[in-house]
Amino acid sequence: MSRCADRQVETGVMKNIAEAQLIALDWGTTSARAYLMGRDGDTVAERNSSLGIMDVAAKAKAESLPLALAFEKALAELCSDWLERFESIPVIACGMVGSQQGWAEAEYRPVPANLADPDYAMASVQIAPNRLMHIIPGVLDRKELPDVMRGEETQILGAVELGGNALQEAEEQLFLLPGTHSKWVKVNGRTITGFSTSMTGETYALLSSKSILSKLIEPTDAVDWNAFERGVRIAQSPAGSADLMLTAFSARTLVLTGGLEKTEVSDYLSGLMIGAEIRSVLGMARGTAFPGVTICGNKELSARYAAALKIFGIDQVHEFQGTAPRGMWAVACAQGLVQTTSV
Repeated sequence: MSRCADRQVETGVMKNIAEAQLIALDWGTTSARAYLMGRDGDTVAERNSSLGIMDVAAKAKAESLPLALAFEKALAELCSDWLERFESIPVIACGMVGSQQGWAEAEYRPVPANLADPDYAMASVQIAPNRLMHIIPGVLDRKELPDVMRGEETQILGAVELGGNALQEAEEQLFLLPGTHSKWVKVNGRTITGFSTSMTGETYALLSSKSILSKLIEPTDAVDWNAFERGVRIAQSPAGSADLMLTAFSARTLVLTGGLEKTEVSDYLSGLMIGAEIRSVLGMARGTAFPGVTICGNKELSARYAAALKIFGIDQVHEFQGTAPRGMWAVACAQGLVQTTSV
């Protein structure tokens, strides 16, 4: 176990840990996840930590350290024992660690972006003598209103690999990565052709904690699916098609007029916002026939989006969780960092 045992959780340790072939890091804004990958791309050990890039930057400032040195210390806290025990296996990372605020900037790749292209360049930082950590670049959609992603592209590749021929050979498919900034991504095989970002998650967090709507929310332990679906259906209806900014206030007025319980407000608002997001995305995709939607996200958010999509008439929904390590494995294989017969 590493030295940050008080901040770290290790799971999924298996007997074949000695056969590790790759150390993979999903290093984001608020957390870092480290994976030890086996011969077939399976995760043989996993660690989760709060050492996201914002935490690392805060430590660098507090301790008057160069940012690069703060990242070196964070990496050592996360998995120094793995690095020492498996000193010859490659190290790869994805996510915000490759941003301007991260360890080293990995320049965005423009769409169309083949996620398993063996020729695209990765950034790298030296983590030991004669040893580099390779950083996967994000993706840029240089449309009229540009869009970017970091880390989600690797999750998508992992889902494609795990989905087998059905996803690997699909000519056009729609991926959804729900979260603080949800991504809706058009994918052809392993190639991202375009995408859009919705700030639904962040906006919901602000409205439900900082706005006047938050004053009426009484938290509950379980999801009120009736309240959630009510919000989705309002977003789907002609009344909801006006604009979210013209319907969100109903989370307050319905309570004031006896039409909504305080314990229903949170899930009603969630449904209203997710429904508005889906309505907008489907409106932009009008004329494009997608066989369904593949969701890469945590179970709770995926369940909400799947329920909302069903209300909009989309029943074919595939769900994946934890696909980033498989995506990093696929990139490492394509780049020749590890040897495999796949990809």
